[in-house]
This record gives sequence, C-alpha cells and structure tokens, in this order.
Amino acid sequence: MVSLPGVAFGNREPSILKRIVDDVALVRETELALAELVSAVARGDLPARLAKRTAVFDLESKAASLHRELSTQVAEGAFFGGVREDILELIAKVYSVSDKAKDAARLLTLTEVTNPEAIQVLRSDDMKQFLANLDNSVVALRSVVEAFAIDRTTVLQRVHVVEGFEEEADVYKNNMLMSLFQKDAGAIDPVTLMLVRDFLFCADDVADRAEDASDVAIVLVAKGYG
Repeated sequence: MVSLPGVAFGNREPSILKRIVDDVALVRETELALAELVSAVARGDLPARLAKRTAVFDLESKAASLHRELSTQVAEGAFFGGVREDILELIAKVYSVSDKAKDAARLLTLTEVTNPEAIQVLRSDDMKQFLANLDNSVVALRSVVEAFAIDRTTVLQRVHVVEGFEEEADVYKNNMLMSLFQKDAGAIDPVTLMLVRDFLFCADDVADRAEDASDVAIVLVAKGYG
C-alpha cells in the first residue's frame, strides 16, 4: 500500500483511476462523433449523418458497459475506503457525458434538417466554438482525473479549467439561441425551431456533466483523497 498525505492508496486503486481516465477518453470519442454528426447534418450529407449517428450510439453503448464494469469493481472491492461512494459518483458522472451526447444525437436526427436558416446556425462560427468548448471541457475533465496521481492542488486547479470551458460553451449556446429566435417570423418552421433549440440545450449538457464530474473531484479532495 502506498501512503500519501491524508489518504492511503491501495494497490488496485491507481489501476482503477487509470481506467477512469480511459473511460473519459472513450466518452470524448462519443462527444467528437457528435460534433462530426453536426457537420454532416449541416452539409446535408445523409449517408454521413446516418453513419455518425450510429457511431455516437455505439460509443455510448461501450461507455455504458465500461461504466457498469467499473462500478461493479469498485462496489465489490475492498478499496477506496470512505470515498467509495464518491468514486462511484465520479464514474456515473463521467458516463453521463456520453449519455448526453447520445441524447443530443438522437434529437438532431429525429428529422432531416433542411431549413436554410437552421442550417446557417449549424454552420455558424458560434456552433464551431460551442462544439470546441464541449470538447475542451471533456479533455479538461480527463486532466482532472489524471491529477489525482499528482496532488490535490493540481486537482483543484484543473477543476476550474473545466468550469471555464463550460461557461464559454454557455455563451456560444446563448448566441445561437438568440440567432434562432430573432429570425423573421416564419423563417424557420416551428418543428425545426424547437428541434434545434432542444438540441442546443441537450448538447450543452455535455459540458454541464463534465463540470458535474469535476465537482465530485472537489468532494474527493475535501475528504482527503489525492
């Protein structure tokens, strides 16, 4: 057993933390596939749209399997001591990022988006920046989990980075919502308007869930873990 200030690390704990890092990497693949799906919809590329939707769903399924496996391993193992429930919460929050990417993909593919005004929003610089910040938030989350192998101060510093990307994503989401609802009456049919609006809120949950996972890291540090 390796002892660090404030907490004892069992022999198996570092390997599980490494697997959580790998889990975040898998979740990121799901989020990146969502970004590719947005691009396909914006281009009107139906084959790519179908392929990317399938990719998002398949990756989410893999993330769900890993979530179940890790949760079972932690729940049944004699390690992580008094923070076991928090580790389980961290694993659940990491998986929820992938789940939200799947929900967003489902919304965006409920029907074919052909309205020029809606397509303009999907092709906008705001959308590019929005998707970039979703990705940055997930990358930053992975860095938070990796920081448990360094020290608590580094964990807390990296948590603030996740928060920053989530806030930036909100800015670009709000820009697109304003653009949608400031269009001339009738420019976008109500069904498409609601679909794109709901997609934006759901996709934004990717960054929100990454921030939620980083908040669990704060709880772990407060309890002396790391």
